Amino acid sequence: MLKEQLKGKKIASVDFGFKRLGIAVCDELHISVTPIAVLDYSMDNFWENFAKFLKEEKISALVVGVPFRDDDVETDVLKEINKFIIRCKEMFNLPVFSIDESFSTVKAQRLILTLGKKKKARRKKETKDLISAALILKEFIEIHNL
Repeated sequence: MLKEQLKGKKIASVDFGFKRLGIAVCDELHISVTPIAVLDYSMDNFWENFAKFLKEEKISALVVGVPFRDDDVETDVLKEINKFIIRCKEMFNLPVFSIDESFSTVKAQRLILTLGKKKKARRKKETKDLISAALILKEFIEIHNL
């Protein structure tokens, strides 16, 4: 059912952070995933910028990485991510899916190292945010066989 719902639609993923959001998108055929933007979540015009991005990219669905926990404790990060998801659903009238993003930053760091990025690039938090968002979307596409 999800495959039919998302068929031919561009999907964006979000690696959520209190300061920054890493964003990746895939094409309509769900073949390629591209890390595309880092938005400053702490800025007053964040929601305006995010809305503009979604419209310009013609995004039809969002995937948000959530660090799922086994103990059901709702941390500050989880509370903020849940607020973010609710606001996205209300503002953009898009389906919003969540996926476990536990260790996505660690995976991103490993991938950046594997790609041979220079030390300066590896230290940039924006690079990790972008790669994490791409990994989140790639995993979502694979899990749901899109």
